[in-house]
Amino acid sequence: MAGVNSHKRVRLVKGSHIITKKWWEGDHGYVLQAPDKRLIFVNPYFDDLALIGTTDVPYDDRPEDVKISPQEVSYLIDILNQYFDIALSPDDVLSDYAGVRALFDDDSAKNASAVTRDYTFELDGGEGRAPMLSAFGGKITTYRKLAEAALEKLAGTFPHMSAPWTHNAPLPGGTIPDASIAQWAQGFAGRHPFLPPALAQHYATSYGTDADDMLADAGDLSALGEHFGALLYEREARWLMDNEWAQTPADILERRSKHGLFLTPDEHARFGAWMSAQRH
Repeated sequence: MAGVNSHKRVRLVKGSHIITKKWWEGDHGYVLQAPDKRLIFVNPYFDDLALIGTTDVPYDDRPEDVKISPQEVSYLIDILNQYFDIALSPDDVLSDYAGVRALFDDDSAKNASAVTRDYTFELDGGEGRAPMLSAFGGKITTYRKLAEAALEKLAGTFPHMSAPWTHNAPLPGGTIPDASIAQWAQGFAGRHPFLPPALAQHYATSYGTDADDMLADAGDLSALGEHFGALLYEREARWLMDNEWAQTPADILERRSKHGLFLTPDEHARFGAWMSAQRH
């Protein structure tokens, strides 16, 4: 959203990923240079999957309707087959997702890949009107710096504003001593011995110190409620609905987690029916 007198614009650029089975040994990833000079990342994903992306495609439709195109799938598959001794096809894609980057358009970039990922601001107001701060561009990886820079722009309006503090504030679940997730996960598993190792690891690495709060007084698997398949239990689903604003099955299966990758179609349907019932 921009102020009423704004002359700045954003440029919508779509980025898409695909997920396939992992075809190499080891826990390392790869960075590949595409023929168009873009960099493509190939990362290990969960135990035996690979996450590949991303693309840069101009986008003019509604952001909520974004999805990967067949051309993007072929683009990524062709790059993989060029670099590796494999023969992947679109049929090997297990899942995919796409998003829209709202980037600052300074009219200097001729193609989507060259559009700046930096952010800029515009402060509108004065003459008896409340200030309106518009933020253009930016990336989620710099969200804290963007937020602090935005508040600096508003310092004149809020003279009693406190100093920046988020640069060293842990995210929810991040108060792990010495930032040693491996050591903390081991202690977490010891505190909840009824959890199967894979489930304990999932909770520890997904929720950090919040995992203890999520389990609360659970003393056995039955206390986790209905089991929907793979590692998804009712206790986690309710936690995401109550604490992380999940409202739809896709919010839980795709956005807050990747449980959807490991559920069968019937399990997907059963979870969707359960969640629909909770909202009525």
